[in-house]
Amino acid sequence: MPSATAIPTTLPAMSLCPRVLLIDDESDLHELFADVLGREVRCRLLRATSVAEARAILESQPVELVVIDVHLPDGDGLSLLQTIRKAQPFAGAIVITGKPSVDGAISALRCGATDFLPKPFSADQLVERIRRALNRQQLEAKNERRLGRLRIAVRRLNDARRTVAKKVDLLCNDLIGAYGELSRQLDVVRTQEGFRKYLREARDLEQLLCHTMDWILRQAGYCNVAVWLAGDDQDYQLGAYMKYTIPGESALTDAMRGGIIPLAARDGFVHLGTDEAGDVLTPRELEHLSGQTVMAVNCTYLGESLATVVLFRSGKTPFGDEDAAMLKTISPLFAVALASVVRRESDAEMSEDSPTDENDGDSPDRFGDSFDSFDQTDDVPPSEGSGGRKRRRDKTSDADWWKRGESPPF
Repeated sequence: MPSATAIPTTLPAMSLCPRVLLIDDESDLHELFADVLGREVRCRLLRATSVAEARAILESQPVELVVIDVHLPDGDGLSLLQTIRKAQPFAGAIVITGKPSVDGAISALRCGATDFLPKPFSADQLVERIRRALNRQQLEAKNERRLGRLRIAVRRLNDARRTVAKKVDLLCNDLIGAYGELSRQLDVVRTQEGFRKYLREARDLEQLLCHTMDWILRQAGYCNVAVWLAGDDQDYQLGAYMKYTIPGESALTDAMRGGIIPLAARDGFVHLGTDEAGDVLTPRELEHLSGQTVMAVNCTYLGESLATVVLFRSGKTPFGDEDAAMLKTISPLFAVALASVVRRESDAEMSEDSPTDENDGDSPDRFGDSFDSFDQTDDVPPSEGSGGRKRRRDKTSDADWWKRGESPPF
């Protein structure tokens, strides 16, 4: 809130004993004023006999009423009215003269005088005019003081209003920022829950990869998707590939294994526009990915890299910040689901192995049998008598549409 510092005003405090300045060169008039005012009007009389002496008093101390003779030894008394307006703006002024005229009275009033008193005048006339002038001056001074206090209050209220407005603006900005942050957090939770629910239908590693790519396509739109699985020696192998415009031929996948994959494993996340891709990707990758926008995320579980997911498509439809946020959000969930599926399948394989197997005692590969890319895997499960491991598939899952050769359901 604003401080309570008083705002200065030029209005003097009301005096208990008003000061009346008489400016006249006649000694008899000075005696009359002293005698009459001393008996009839409670005031303090100040005296001056010239323009110069009057100016010195007006500029050195406050007065409430000035009585001025028009003719003074060193000049016109009316010239003092301008000095009074500057030095004593709230003082009243009575002009007296021995040669009264209508023009003179009008001129005096125009110069700022509040009354015009022609000579000769009686003591009663003098007292009446002095009292009237002092009452008018005190009333005007009182009103002006009220206006001054009102101005001060208005200024303080305006200062307070501006301060409150600033604080309200800051509060609104904080609320908007908090709402935006809460909205972003809710978006993250919504994305996580949607992806986690989608993965619950995956019964094995193949379906996990299939459902993951299907969910990504539904969120980011059509694009090429490649899922790379990390081996024990951190040698990444292609686990699944979804073709949208560029086929996952060995020339491309080998180039990616030596370029974008280690880059994503090192940085955690990569988002490249067409210009950035031209500067970052290897020459071998650019033979296939020139003009493409690329995103890649490293999926880790307990600090260990399990997989890398790469998305790319034409730079005419680049990936946005929402796509990047989505990929970052699901990467830890995919890593957890991947670790769970791999552990479950590894345990199942070990329980099915005979003690007399020639591989007894050997540590299984992290992902069991080698897993071909989805665009190359036969969808027909081996017969039970063939000796091969039977793959379980959920034929009713919408996420398996492309494995069944169907059109996209979205």
